[in-house]
Amino acid sequence: MTESEMNTRSHHDDANVVPVAWCNDDAVTSSVMEAVSFVTPVLENFFIRTVLEGMREHGDQALEARCLSFVREESNHTQAHRKFNIPLQGYLGRQPPGLAMVEVLLDAAKRHLSLPKRLALAAALEHFAAVISKLYISHEAKLTFKLTSARELFAMHAREELAHRSVVFDLWEAHGSRGFIDRVTTIMATLVVGAAYVGIAVPWILHRKMKRRFVPTLLALSGFTAKNMKDTLTHTPVRELLSFVRRDFHPESLVDDGQASKV
Repeated sequence: MTESEMNTRSHHDDANVVPVAWCNDDAVTSSVMEAVSFVTPVLENFFIRTVLEGMREHGDQALEARCLSFVREESNHTQAHRKFNIPLQGYLGRQPPGLAMVEVLLDAAKRHLSLPKRLALAAALEHFAAVISKLYISHEAKLTFKLTSARELFAMHAREELAHRSVVFDLWEAHGSRGFIDRVTTIMATLVVGAAYVGIAVPWILHRKMKRRFVPTLLALSGFTAKNMKDTLTHTPVRELLSFVRRDFHPESLVDDGQASKV
């Protein structure tokens, strides 16, 4: 199928047809969303395994109930994104590079880190997901989708991420969260790996969308960067991402009462 045919047929709920530019009529934005969708099942598998192990070693019934609800929601996210990823992988040919790097690093964490350190990593990743979800919801009204299923998927995921943003953190604290250095190390590792994954996966996906042509890919990336530079510099939530290192930090503080009513 040619690129023009994909754009012409890229409508609404046909799960077997994926447009080149299905979000905001922009190939780069769509590539970012696809990179997020591909990595989601990998991350959530790590969350689920870590929370289940942490829950078994702690006897708080109220926290256990929250953990079970968290696991159910993350399992639903995983299934939904895997379903969404099937046609994506079909037209891309394979999963994006960078995904294997994330899988290897998380597997190494499972094998070599203690449970409290894995909970710290899961809490940092969940914090990252909550901050990005908050940013997504604040920009949601400006997003247009050619795929109804994609709009519903990302809206549901963002809201549930914010709603259960404190579960892993509270489980980590129940196991004895560590000090400032551990928090700094964990959140910085999360940000570096996250940036590396996006930096590898998004250009690769876009290159496939551009029929593996270098110049159109470079022009699309350059145009997107120029168009969004001001917004990126002024709205990137760096302070919220780094708030994880504060001794008095708790995920509940990410959303105030007014914002919570919109989630």
